[in-house]
Amino acid sequence: MTTVAETAIRDATGLRARPLPRIDAGTLGIRVLAGGLVLYLGLNGGGYGVVVHSQVGIVVWWIVLIGAAWGLLPAARLSRVGWGTFALFGAFVAWTALGLSWSISSERSLADLSLVAGYLGVLVLGLALHADRARALRQTTPALAAAIVVVGILALVSRLHPGLFAAASQTGSFLPGTARRLAWPLDYWNALAALLAFGLPLLLVLATSARTLYAQAAAAAGIPVVVLAGYLTFSRGGAIAGAVAVVVFLALAPERLPKVVTTLAAGAGSALLISAASHRAALEQGLLSAAARHQGASLVLPILLVCAGVALAQVGIGLAARRMRPGLLSISPRRAGLLLGGALCALVVLALLAGAPTKLSHAWRDFKALPPTSLKHASIDRFSNLSSNGRYQLWKGAVDATRGHTLAGSGPGTFQLLWLPRAPRSVSYVQNAHSLYFETLAELGVVGLALLVAFLVAVVVAAIRAVVQSRYAARTRAAGAAAALVTFAVSAASDWIWQVPVLPVAFLLIAGAVLAPATPGGRGGVRFRVGIRAGAAALALACLIAIAIPLATANAVSASQAAASSGDSAVALRDARAAAQIEPAAASPQVQLALVQEFRGDIPAALAAARRAARDEPDNWSTWLILSRLEAEAGRPRAAIKALRRARALNPTSPLFAELPRTSAGGTSGSAARRRGRCSKCSSR
Repeated sequence: MTTVAETAIRDATGLRARPLPRIDAGTLGIRVLAGGLVLYLGLNGGGYGVVVHSQVGIVVWWIVLIGAAWGLLPAARLSRVGWGTFALFGAFVAWTALGLSWSISSERSLADLSLVAGYLGVLVLGLALHADRARALRQTTPALAAAIVVVGILALVSRLHPGLFAAASQTGSFLPGTARRLAWPLDYWNALAALLAFGLPLLLVLATSARTLYAQAAAAAGIPVVVLAGYLTFSRGGAIAGAVAVVVFLALAPERLPKVVTTLAAGAGSALLISAASHRAALEQGLLSAAARHQGASLVLPILLVCAGVALAQVGIGLAARRMRPGLLSISPRRAGLLLGGALCALVVLALLAGAPTKLSHAWRDFKALPPTSLKHASIDRFSNLSSNGRYQLWKGAVDATRGHTLAGSGPGTFQLLWLPRAPRSVSYVQNAHSLYFETLAELGVVGLALLVAFLVAVVVAAIRAVVQSRYAARTRAAGAAAALVTFAVSAASDWIWQVPVLPVAFLLIAGAVLAPATPGGRGGVRFRVGIRAGAAALALACLIAIAIPLATANAVSASQAAASSGDSAVALRDARAAAQIEPAAASPQVQLALVQEFRGDIPAALAAARRAARDEPDNWSTWLILSRLEAEAGRPRAAIKALRRARALNPTSPLFAELPRTSAGGTSGSAARRRGRCSKCSSR
């Protein structure tokens, strides 16, 4: 049966509206799983934090384990490209595990292994679910696009109606000066912008190739919302990633004319909304005042009108595209190459005439400069600022830290310990290198970087190959997938989105669809299926253990902290000891144990635990600072000063040491040290 609208369209245009697609249970399950996974992570801080991403990793690996045990997975036999790409990422995870043996912090490295083990589970699940590539992309693309649009809508609503979501202002309260930048629900503005940019080509796929005009219109209407939310993050990296996504999609997609028109229509609507938001200062700055609430309410109607207008425009574009003769404006690859070469030559000539070398030199100087205070203020002018906001210093520090261990690095998850002794005061306290590639080089060396880059390149090449091998709507979906994959690789170059699991998970789900077999095939012989199932089960068990240990440790430490906060020192001590038993080489359980014992007045036991923490993580300044205090409380002034010197050397730009006299860290007379030790001991009692 057809609806009244479809009948009217058919009568007016002479075209038969396409029937609604039938979705079987398997397709619905894959869409719910893929979209639900991204949506769950997106609404839980992006999955950042060991508890959230560990729980997701455990669920994913249990699905793999049960599916393999029951013979439900894999759905088809992998191609050689699929096996090769999986082997690259598997080797990267194995190298991460091997890094535990030389790491300067086994606890941080095990936590990093837990993260990538969860990612491996997502890739395995993505590879195992799909029988063929065309169907895989048809199932995955709309699921991820819908999840990202929901995240974008909720993010925008949190700005239009400040106070509606209590957690929306959490990031701004912890990081003063960032409240103006839209960050919720990922709690990091650049990650939110990167996720929205990742979703742009997927929305363009649906807007230009969905089977029904209703779906096309809905997808087109979501683009201005996503772009407006991205603008309010004031993320320059997100803007670059979004531009790359659109360009790559249009370059790879077939029948570009209607897609270009759709992009222009959605872009015009997005520009109108950005202009409207930029003229509402209280809203743009993320204030919680009555003026901000009024301006947010006044922007709702323009958003609805613009989205409706873009949707109607897409209906017209879709109808026109159905009347267009296939290949109307297509050109041969040879002519396209000549046109591209001519355009590049003309661009180079124009750039030289405009003084591009001098401007590039100035831009490079601005990029390397330390971040000025003005960058903390969010406005549209931020997009014209070329400062790296301290990233150049972070990347240079990562390269410098590889000296002496270029091949293997310092161990996964240890960049912060490498950075703090080298940090300038303006960008001192960071945990990540703000680049997946530089951080991997510092932590896992040339070998780890080569494995990771080879995996990313293999996935992108497989996506481009899928574009070449596909036609019509299937090629459009493959082009959107390739654009999304490239967008992730670009975003990862300038920020720490690898540690925000919602983005790598979305990437790996698309990768799993791209790497599915080109055509439906068999599942192999009985011996092959048994071997694959056994291997998947063994891998699942190993990864479950790798994920469960840091999760159990984190839960036990958190329970101990909660008990100590409530004044129950006995329970706090029990939970701290449990955490130390779960992960004996970890520093944080020993630190918690030391603090609890200090609270109970058992200074010798606290001192012993603090010494174990400093031994387990000798490059962590905070463990030495705690040890210094406990040594002083135990009446050991020389040991206290020695530990304090070590803490200051590992974090020399910390404000904690700003007013500390140099003689305190560099040595004092014995009598002065003894006086300080006695005073500290007396005051503690």
